[in-house]
Amino acid sequence: MFSGIRLGDGYLNLYDLYQMRLGANLVTLSGCATGMNLVAAGDELLGLQRGLFCAGASSLVLSLWDVHDRSTAVLMQKFYKDLIQTKNMARSLQSAMQELRAENPHPYFWAPFVLVGKVSEI
Repeated sequence: MFSGIRLGDGYLNLYDLYQMRLGANLVTLSGCATGMNLVAAGDELLGLQRGLFCAGASSLVLSLWDVHDRSTAVLMQKFYKDLIQTKNMARSLQSAMQELRAENPHPYFWAPFVLVGKVSEI
């Protein structure tokens, strides 16, 4: 329940997200382990993912582990360049991962990100 993102002047935490209303089709958190969740009693998932969906985000791109700065920057550039052209979130992320995998075969560099939620076109 104490998941949060450090911003310039403080933190944005799960409780803050529960109070927000986002009209975003896609929220991308490219920092370290932003997709990690805690399984609470009743198999309920708690974390930034749940908070962002509660706030109204339709789709999320999150990382499952600590990420490599350079490869993440390259992946995000490729992802958004393709997304702007195709409007297809899933295909754009897959394409960016495939390109990065060709350059860096180890999954640490290209595989930390997942797309969850309503993954239709934007």
